[in-house]
Amino acid sequence: MLALRSRLAPALIIALAACGSEVDEALGPPVSLNQGNGVDLHVEGAGVVDFTAAGAGLGDFQFVAHRKTDGSVDGHFRQRRFRPDGVVDFSGVVTCVTIDPAFPGRARIAGVVTENNSTSPAFLTENHEVGDDVWFRVTDAELGLDPADASTTYGFKPTLVNTSEEYCALPFTGLPAWNPGSIFPLKQGTIRVKP
Repeated sequence: MLALRSRLAPALIIALAACGSEVDEALGPPVSLNQGNGVDLHVEGAGVVDFTAAGAGLGDFQFVAHRKTDGSVDGHFRQRRFRPDGVVDFSGVVTCVTIDPAFPGRARIAGVVTENNSTSPAFLTENHEVGDDVWFRVTDAELGLDPADASTTYGFKPTLVNTSEEYCALPFTGLPAWNPGSIFPLKQGTIRVKP
């Protein structure tokens, strides 16, 4: 048994290193804030979210969101997960991003759907079309405020709000509060929030 472990250890280390480099490549180099590029908030992530506690299995994702000093926002996102009735697969562009002033590792990101490649009938409704608003939230545990990097599934009208702007304007405290029960840890990857 010990001999088997010693032979598997190098392979496991190589496999984990390969996964880490794929995530870093998906994220790209870190953005330097206020270094002449006008970015005052940078939020990014890539990897796999463990939605099993919600009965939704695993979901792969990738996103990047920038808010510039002039107030403009840009970025993109994609999330794909599997349900018993099919795939949930959305891509879009970011239209707003905000962070919790008391817990800066927590961010809300929202935007507009540019592609819906879903096959699940529940995500082929009039609320899930190209041009519709969509939102999600993430946490960066590196800042030491939450136990793990985590993300939510995507939200659509009329869940909580009707527009991306309304979602980003929600307070981080009070009602609706930051609900830790509806945000799920990453199985692989990372999320970075750089205020």
